Amino acid sequence: MTTPAGARGVLAWAWAPRRRPEVVLAALLGLWSLVALAVLLVHVGGGEVVGIHTAGFNGSDGLQVDDHLQYLAWARDAGEHVLISNPFDTRPDPHLFLDPVLAPSGLAWRLGLSLQLAYLLWKPVAVAALFWGFAAYVRRLVGPDPGLRFLALALALFYFTPATALADWLSAGFNLRFGTEVIGLETFTAGFPWGGYSGTLAVAGMPLFLLGIERVLDPARRAPGRSARFYAVGAGLAGMTASWLHPWQGITLLVMVVGLVVWGRLDRRYLALAVPVALAAAPLVYFAALSRTSSSWGLSSHVVDYAHLGAWFWAGMAPLTLALVGWVRRPGADVQERLLRLWPVAALLVYFGLRRTWFYHSLVGLSLPCAVLAVRGFGALARRGAWPRGLVRTAGGAVALALTVPGMVWAVGELDRTRAAHFVRTDEARALGYLDRLRRPGAVLAAQPLGLVVPAFTGRHTWVGHYNWTPRYQARVGQAAALFGGRLGAADSTRLVRDSGARFVVARCVDHAELSRLLAPRLASVRRFGCAGVYELRTGRAGR
Repeated sequence: MTTPAGARGVLAWAWAPRRRPEVVLAALLGLWSLVALAVLLVHVGGGEVVGIHTAGFNGSDGLQVDDHLQYLAWARDAGEHVLISNPFDTRPDPHLFLDPVLAPSGLAWRLGLSLQLAYLLWKPVAVAALFWGFAAYVRRLVGPDPGLRFLALALALFYFTPATALADWLSAGFNLRFGTEVIGLETFTAGFPWGGYSGTLAVAGMPLFLLGIERVLDPARRAPGRSARFYAVGAGLAGMTASWLHPWQGITLLVMVVGLVVWGRLDRRYLALAVPVALAAAPLVYFAALSRTSSSWGLSSHVVDYAHLGAWFWAGMAPLTLALVGWVRRPGADVQERLLRLWPVAALLVYFGLRRTWFYHSLVGLSLPCAVLAVRGFGALARRGAWPRGLVRTAGGAVALALTVPGMVWAVGELDRTRAAHFVRTDEARALGYLDRLRRPGAVLAAQPLGLVVPAFTGRHTWVGHYNWTPRYQARVGQAAALFGGRLGAADSTRLVRDSGARFVVARCVDHAELSRLLAPRLASVRRFGCAGVYELRTGRAGR
């Protein structure tokens, strides 16, 4: 038990001038990670509090609801089978994927926690890892000035391009609003602890990998008693974490290492990086093998026709060009200085080089090197007397506020506007609970967004679910909407449910098709749960 004197000592240590900036930002990051839960779970108008155990809350506490429900579905699948399959299609899919984050959540669910809470347990771990990695990198590259450290770390964590908020507030065209939103969310590091724990841990691993390989190559950087082998394994594990949880970040790290080796003229000393590089590359080999099996990984890694460039790209990325002022300092032979300059280049090479999956994830983590470069560059101008030091600090603070606050305000507003996407109506939750308890196997056909919720809260496959894992996603969304909207006749309705392979059809409270009449020849039973209903079919391919 800590004594009062001991507590005062801990506070004095933490509040020392050189640590004070980090303590303040750590507290802000921790509080920010809880803002989404507060906005979603507390109905301010009536003072009603919705608990995370209630069936209504679907477990997503961020803006990427589809992705979070995918993670919850995978966590449940991991709890049941350890290895994960694709639950967002009715056809059978092999259990092939091991996820180091979702497997423990699945185990916690099997031990009795609600699925929502089992997933939310990662939040404090993710926040701590993110702050640790970013703070260590800033300490290494910004120097002892507490003001510059605070500014660099604040921008690295909370940078959110103001173009996102401006495009929305000015009611710009759809492409500009959607594009700047994508850029904003991908480069907003502090936004990942809003439900994106895999991405948070991956981006936290990036600076730890870079600091580790520097210590492998430079003995002067090692702690007393630590060997090159120790740092090689540590860096390798950090790189493996990044690659396994968010492969785009693993690819970026490997491109940076290649750039470092080429910059160093293929010096033999880089052979010491064989272990960390091999560990970082291992998950990427695993994913490549998965995409070439008969599983749905081939579907999720298909070639896409998303745009790489547009006005939205230049508007969203423009503030990051402030990092160019940090390139004036020549890196010399310093390993970390070279890696710092290689990071933005590598991220953009991966961004433009990939044509598969959601390549926008390549921009994740870019705020860290750009913040360090920008802050150091403007700090150097002040030290050389090019600008008055007081003016630089004042301008730096104003710029930091402009590059953080508007985007964060937009994020909170957007979360509040999309509150309904985070909840399931009570009667619909009762229908899902019935399917969860029912022993008879069978996949489910439900319209969006309920179809997306089905795997996590029933353990069953769904005919239409996550956009990246459901074959012919847009077509299926339209077909399901037509069925539940009453726009199909009896023959077409019967044909659709037969071809879907689903055994159960779940109607939402907003659906108004007379399914009892339309599906009468195939119905085995109908269960009503207030405004929702579960229709069991007599025949059809019974999936999970």
